[in-house]
Order: sequence, then C-alpha cells, then structure tokens
Amino acid sequence: VRNTGSSDFEKARVARAELKRRERKRRLLLPKPTPSIPCPQCPRMFHATFGLRSHLRFKHPGK
Repeated sequence: VRNTGSSDFEKARVARAELKRRERKRRLLLPKPTPSIPCPQCPRMFHATFGLRSHLRFKHPGK
C-alpha cells in the first residue's frame, strides 16, 4: 500500500500527456487554409503579409 500516491500521480500525468498529444496530432490533420496573398514578382502565395515582406526582402531585393 505504499507509493500509491506517486503511481496515481504518474498515471494521471501520463494520461494528460497522451491527451495533449492526441489534440496536437488531431490539429495536424485539419485542412490548412489556402494562401491568399500573392507575391507581385513571382507566382508564390503567402498566408501572412509578414511572410510576403520577408520573401520580397530576400528573394527580390531592390525591386
């Protein structure tokens, strides 16, 4: 009857970790939205303006 507290705690910790992992994996299976921001210099599309600005700075400098 000893160490039952720690084994119960460990079982609960493992169950929480498995639940978090299942949720994380489930989110990966959701369809990703299509990018809607086009690069004015090439056919590449972006989800966010930050990505577009970074792309323009490194791939199309000076344009």
